[in-house]
Amino acid sequence: QNRFDHYSICEESHHIAFSEMTHHKTHHMKPDLLNCKFVIFWGTGAFTANFGLTPMAEKVTTSKVTGHMKTAVVDPRLSNDAAKADFWMPIRPGTDGALAMAMIRWILENERFDARYLRNANKAAAKEDGEPTWTNATHLVKIVDGQPRKFLRANEVGLGSEEAHVVSKNGKLVAVDYHDEKNPVEGDLFVDTTVNGVPVKSSFQILMEEAYSRTLQEYSEITEIPVKVIQDVAREFTSHGKHAAIDFYRGACQHTDGYYASTAIITLNLLIGNPDWKGGLSVGGSHWHEFGGKPGNVYNTIKKPPKGFKSFGVKITREDSGEYETTTLFERDGYPAKRPWYPLATGVYQEVLPSARAGYPYKAKIMLLHKGTPLLSVPGSGYTDIETIKNPDILPLFIASDIVIGETSMYADYILPDTVYLERWGLPHATPDVNSMTSKVRQPVAAPLVESVTVDGVEMPLCLETFIIAIGKKLNLPGVGKDAFGPGLDFDCQEDFYLKAVANIAYGDKEGDAVPDASDEELELFRKARRHLPKSVFDEERWKKAVKDVNWRKVVYVLNRGGRFASFDSGYDGPYLKKKIGSMFYLFNEGMANRKNAMSGKNFYGYPVYVGQYDSMGNALQVDDQNYPLRIITYKEPFGGHSRTISNYWGNIGLQPENKIWINTRDAKKLGLKQNQLVRVVSPSNKEGKIDLLNGDEVQLVGRVLIKEGIKPGVIAISWHYGHWAYGSNDVEVDGKIIKGDPRRKAGICPNPLFQRDPVLKDVVLSCPIGASTSYFDSVANLLPVEEAVLS
Repeated sequence: QNRFDHYSICEESHHIAFSEMTHHKTHHMKPDLLNCKFVIFWGTGAFTANFGLTPMAEKVTTSKVTGHMKTAVVDPRLSNDAAKADFWMPIRPGTDGALAMAMIRWILENERFDARYLRNANKAAAKEDGEPTWTNATHLVKIVDGQPRKFLRANEVGLGSEEAHVVSKNGKLVAVDYHDEKNPVEGDLFVDTTVNGVPVKSSFQILMEEAYSRTLQEYSEITEIPVKVIQDVAREFTSHGKHAAIDFYRGACQHTDGYYASTAIITLNLLIGNPDWKGGLSVGGSHWHEFGGKPGNVYNTIKKPPKGFKSFGVKITREDSGEYETTTLFERDGYPAKRPWYPLATGVYQEVLPSARAGYPYKAKIMLLHKGTPLLSVPGSGYTDIETIKNPDILPLFIASDIVIGETSMYADYILPDTVYLERWGLPHATPDVNSMTSKVRQPVAAPLVESVTVDGVEMPLCLETFIIAIGKKLNLPGVGKDAFGPGLDFDCQEDFYLKAVANIAYGDKEGDAVPDASDEELELFRKARRHLPKSVFDEERWKKAVKDVNWRKVVYVLNRGGRFASFDSGYDGPYLKKKIGSMFYLFNEGMANRKNAMSGKNFYGYPVYVGQYDSMGNALQVDDQNYPLRIITYKEPFGGHSRTISNYWGNIGLQPENKIWINTRDAKKLGLKQNQLVRVVSPSNKEGKIDLLNGDEVQLVGRVLIKEGIKPGVIAISWHYGHWAYGSNDVEVDGKIIKGDPRRKAGICPNPLFQRDPVLKDVVLSCPIGASTSYFDSVANLLPVEEAVLS
């Protein structure tokens, strides 16, 4: 199942770190902001683009105004959040892992960790102490060739089965089943000994030794954060019991060491034992399962039709496809692989086009793009990606589903007009910032601007879903048309899919969990609210038919409310959060310690480390500071988190007509730059500071400087979502008619073509080899003054 998903340019290493440290119980946790007394916003914030910006901003604003919450912000830029924080930590880009390890060291040295929580070796011990979660901090790990590799098993020391681990309690070995709920086992935290001639250490000992491998002064020199600030923030973080937490996102994880940095930051949360506690780290209130699989659900075949095809084989990006070493490609090529493998990742956005170009592991024949614009949004993209997408020998057919002619869809063989968010269905999930159970339902509220088409006698708006239904029927695919979801459950229009999902939300996950019936008054309101919609969009009889097996009034109840929302109070359970992860966190990860980099053949580390930034072979990243003296980073404005927001004139161009290049006063003085001066940005991967669109046009990577004190010296920052060269910014010809562009959409500069490509692969941006995150914060650049005429 090859998909062009965005995760790796968003936060993939963050998700994989949580997944690995919770043994795949969750991929995302956030602070319970309503009850936190101290929050560290690490490379993110409540007042910048984030998961749940709107509710987060309100919670943090209220808590800051009332004095209930203190905050620290880790960011080279004095962001909106940093400006209101109690501590601003303007870190050197790419050293987040070092800062986390520095804080871990100080906390361990000063015994500010929750030893009672960390000594619990299984569920029973945690339960006895009133702890919802526990860790493997005390579990013993065998050291092989100087590196921690595998847990010591109980059968190896005559204490039990191969499944059981071993801890040391007052120097005595004890077997532990970490899921055991009846027999509490605690262990010693600091263990460094030999068992049957094999050196073993506790997971916590391994963490301590790694943290102690550098002094606080050395960490300070790496991060450029003063020792006193590190100490002060670590002290504050450990001064509120369970009511402190760290929220981290792109700034911490979009690095080549993004996975390691993320695990170190998660570990800081674990040192105070805050998961599942009110005011601690929350897994969120979850949602009602719209795609089935729960006892209360009505439809269980939506996501996997009973006669549908199953995907098989290795994906073109080698993501989620098993370990490289288990494939015939490894038998053929050995190390290094021709390109990286990402067995833990999903949505390796930056690898699709380079892999197609390389024909590895096979060639691509057709690409269907929807809700994406990789030529604009992928860092380090440029000439090779444009050439790939234009070349029919590499990509014979390119179909784009888009609401505009965008930076990528402009090269498509066919563009399918699509509906916008006000015209379409969607089932987005709430973020873990929301602690009560929440299911949102996006539904058409405006008549679509696209034309209507008829498929098998059913009229519907032209959009991606319509295209899929039409193509599926033409090809006689089993997951479309008559009985697609089971006997009598046809798939003839998009409502046949989406309304079944809404019905599952309405009936809930458990028996007896259904919503009330909509009243007659509500039914009338439901019809009146949609009276302006054409029949191709709203046909009540057609909608009813889509969910004929259920009570229609319950579906209307959910639709009228835009979803289903549990009460606020349902998010809490006394001192705890109601929805709990309730499982073990892995300070040491055996699976990771025995996984290898497919390029270098070297093992990854199974515990938090700081190794700096590196290329795909694991070599330390070399940067040309002489010719490119500035570190370049990017960020998202709260009013512009996506490429498409440039079209929101009232909420984007109206607030800020163009983005500017943030630069510190000292750096501007060195370069002889004046406020608002026009400059060209160049980098090792884009030495000319421009993009050749291979259609006779070029995009100049120029912008105006914004000289200020609120950015770390040696760093420049350029926000994302400006600097378009399509998306309605230029004139286009459609059916012989010229559609005039709006030059306001061209304003500013897009930083993505400047970010550094991997020096080994040369055709893709630097990426985290574990989490697949693209690097937005590990590149260097320079600014060259240019004449105003460049913009004309």
